[in-house]
This record gives sequence, structure tokens and C-alpha cells, in this order.
Amino acid sequence: MDWKAHVGRNILKFRNVQGWSQQTLANEANLSIRFVAGVERGEENPSLETLIAIADALQVKPAQLLD
Repeated sequence: MDWKAHVGRNILKFRNVQGWSQQTLANEANLSIRFVAGVERGEENPSLETLIAIADALQVKPAQLLD
């Protein structure tokens, strides 16, 4: 399994549920839009700390990004 792509798809899914743009998620998680876009495409490898920041911004549990 390509975990980076899997996590990226989950982030995209939860971001869409919120009705947010990548810019909004980037602002809420204190990340760059370029990085958020790369994570969603499975091109960036976010740290655990970054995954937690994204999960907190999206109001989901970090484990949900891996499910």
C-alpha cells in the first residue's frame, strides 16, 4: 500500500467534508498551501507532528487519517 497517497486521499476527503479549500486547511494547520497540496497528492511525507496538526484542524482523530 502507498501510505503517503492513502493519507493524502483521507486528508482530501475530510477537507472536502469541511468544505475547505487547501488554503483554509493550510491556514488552520499553520502549514504552507504548497505542502498541503503535496501531502494530498502523496508527494510529501508529513511528520507525526504535522499529521496531528492537520487532524486537529480537521477535527478528526489522527488515526482517521490512516484508516
